[in-house]
Amino acid sequence: EPGVDCETREPIMADDGSGSDISIPSFLMYKQDADPIKAELQANHMVRLEMAWALPSPDDRVEYQLWTTPTDLISRDFQRQFKDAALALGDRAYFTPNMYVYDGIMSGCQGEDGQNQCFNLCSNNGRYCATDPDNDLDRGISGADVVGETLRRMCIWNEYGQKDGVGMQWWDYVNEFMFRCDTEDYFTNEDCINDAMTHAKVDVGKIEACMADSGGLEGDTANTILDSQLAAKEESGVVILPAMFVNQAAIRGALEFAT
Repeated sequence: EPGVDCETREPIMADDGSGSDISIPSFLMYKQDADPIKAELQANHMVRLEMAWALPSPDDRVEYQLWTTPTDLISRDFQRQFKDAALALGDRAYFTPNMYVYDGIMSGCQGEDGQNQCFNLCSNNGRYCATDPDNDLDRGISGADVVGETLRRMCIWNEYGQKDGVGMQWWDYVNEFMFRCDTEDYFTNEDCINDAMTHAKVDVGKIEACMADSGGLEGDTANTILDSQLAAKEESGVVILPAMFVNQAAIRGALEFAT
């Protein structure tokens, strides 16, 4: 019913650049909680509220997720620095990296004939897409390149991190890739990528098999790993990157190792 039903997801409170003139504290409340308070204020009665912050803690293990992309600049320092903390947390925490990809079918990037309609932004005939990181469709790193690296990183996580929730090799590979291959010339260079995996003690053959067995990146074929990322994105409601969740609660503010 309009005006009564609540949103299914919590709205994201973020400054879009126009909020500098707001000097009063602001926060959101559910309508059923806010209506009685408004009634008291309208009756000119004093109202005292207490704000408290808490994270859900269903058990003695913290579960945290990072949403990012292989070309996300903001989370790079965090990914470089957090490995030691992830190792120190051990089995008291479980980390899950998630890679943001666009649903090409929902975005109209696959035509009725099953062909890609979005040039080099997508893989799998327009099924999975990413934005062009350098905003130049004719050169540099393409959206399809980003999707390919997304799949590779998820395969590395599934192979080396899914069981223990730490994934030392995943952290090492991400850092080796950023150090060796994170340029226009080497982003998709097979020798560079294999070198990064070797230095991170990642089995190249296993990862290539994972990428192929999940559906690959060519033709009008569904990829199970990329489909799982689309489903997780829909469930979490992520719209701003990078994003961090701790015990399914969104963490706001700067993504830094210290915080």
